[in-house]
Amino acid sequence: MFNDYALHLTVLPTDIDASPEIDQKTLSESYDYCMDLFKLHAKSFYFASRYLEEHERKSMAALYAFCRLADDFADEIDIPKDRLEVELDRLLEITEKLATGVNFNHPIFIAFGDTMRKYSIPLRYVQELIEGVRMDINLIEVRTTEELDKYCYHVASTVGIMMCHVWGADNPDTLERAADLGRAMQLTNILRDVAEDFENGRIYIPLETRSEFRIGIDDFKNRSTSPNFKWMIRSLISRADSLYAKAEIGIADLPPRAQFTVKVASRVYGEIMNVIKDMDYDVWSRRAVVPKWKKLWIAFKARGEYKKELKDYAHNLVEEPLVAAT
Repeated sequence: MFNDYALHLTVLPTDIDASPEIDQKTLSESYDYCMDLFKLHAKSFYFASRYLEEHERKSMAALYAFCRLADDFADEIDIPKDRLEVELDRLLEITEKLATGVNFNHPIFIAFGDTMRKYSIPLRYVQELIEGVRMDINLIEVRTTEELDKYCYHVASTVGIMMCHVWGADNPDTLERAADLGRAMQLTNILRDVAEDFENGRIYIPLETRSEFRIGIDDFKNRSTSPNFKWMIRSLISRADSLYAKAEIGIADLPPRAQFTVKVASRVYGEIMNVIKDMDYDVWSRRAVVPKWKKLWIAFKARGEYKKELKDYAHNLVEEPLVAAT
């Protein structure tokens, strides 16, 4: 077993072998490992998950840890691109075997494999996530809105859809709203990280959009805060806001404990947009961060909604059998 959660950056999929049957102690330690990753790197999501049942929270941590591992191939692991492709091929092979019950000697794969099988998470979403990472490592700039939408779906929407399966909310319309939330949150990431991404040689704002607002590469090189640049950022914020609004409709399909988690995560992320507005759309000078007091306020308001939803949910559970009996 590994006892340092930074090791997910040093142990590559090609270094990991299949493992014999996993005992309960090893499985429990693997979930703890993922929870450490979750707590350290996803503080807002970790906080938002406080009302989940323990098995759901552990599964959320396992899912996060796997997605973090995959995502770090694009930004954190310094190996040649052709080697990254090999590692992603191996990661894909591992996940395909996890779905069939094969275990591997790494805590993230042990916990994630258990979560996949326990909640019958369709393999296609894991495959699409990995394909999104492959898109990322080969990306220099996004050219069209359609291409951006596809990218956001692969790297973010797939995660929300997998969580819906953990909560047993796999109605197609609910999954589509989860996909909307993923797109909104990834677009938020893109707006927050314009400067950092450009420094790393990537532009996620589509060329199509930049052309509409008469923004060229020199505007990025010069860290422009021109009126046209601000109008462009404002338009993308409006697009994200629309996606957040549609996602709210699907949140109502989740059990109350899950609703609280998703509402807090969604609204904290949505608040990043307000921070960017308060910065007068200057995404170059600093990274937009939601202050802790605001996160707590968002959680406090969501808690009030949670209590009401919990009461309504319990009432409906009582009423439904009575209706069926008549």
